[in-house]
Amino acid sequence: MTRLKEKILDFFYSIPRVLFVNFYRLMVRISVFGLKKIPLNNSAILAVNHTTGADPIILLGAIGKKVYFIASSRNFGTKFTDFFMRKFTNSIPIFNGRFMKNVTTFKELFSITRKGNVLFGIFPEGKLNKKGKLEPFHRGAAYLSFKTSLPIIPVYIHNIKKGVNTKSFIARSNVAEGIVSIIANTFNRINVFIGDPIKPTAEKIADDFRVLTYTKNYKAAIDELNKKLVKEFSELEEEAGRLFPLAAGGTEHIQP
Repeated sequence: MTRLKEKILDFFYSIPRVLFVNFYRLMVRISVFGLKKIPLNNSAILAVNHTTGADPIILLGAIGKKVYFIASSRNFGTKFTDFFMRKFTNSIPIFNGRFMKNVTTFKELFSITRKGNVLFGIFPEGKLNKKGKLEPFHRGAAYLSFKTSLPIIPVYIHNIKKGVNTKSFIARSNVAEGIVSIIANTFNRINVFIGDPIKPTAEKIADDFRVLTYTKNYKAAIDELNKKLVKEFSELEEEAGRLFPLAAGGTEHIQP
């Protein structure tokens, strides 16, 4: 009965998100390249560049599928934001430097993967990047891929308006920054490039209880996955530049 209740509540919580995403999709001109690379019946990790708080809405509008986003715990600071992030944006918190908290998070992630046909969204840059060029990637996407054996699919959002500067007063609130960015990109033409899936190939030669016996192999496998991800993103960025030479990776900031 409890599971049925949770499913009913999840359905009702998803209604505002679905309605908003579909309405917003009509207001933004999104061109998607490589949509068929996202599997129809299998799970995958979508690694996305992160310019504004509008990025998740753009992604949902582009692919038309439910995505579980992995976000910084800073966005879950109050009961309201925790409820909003979890129920309305399908987000799961990652805690920087708090190992035990993340154990619970990864248990939740692994539980979700068992449902099958699940998409996870993760921002490997780890924060908003409004500089126009990709920042160095954290290894979270590669780690999740290695531990779950799910492929990583790079997704490059091109020509999105950057919204407010990260140093502005409005940007101090992630919610406010996201709202401004959503408004700023209304009627904008945005290009979404989807790369080839990157599959983890390294075998897990030991379980977590013997992790010290294969630390070197474990780290090497994750580093290799991350290098492949960076390489594919660079190729997508170059492809976007060739197809749309007059469009910037993101336009000018909006003055608060």
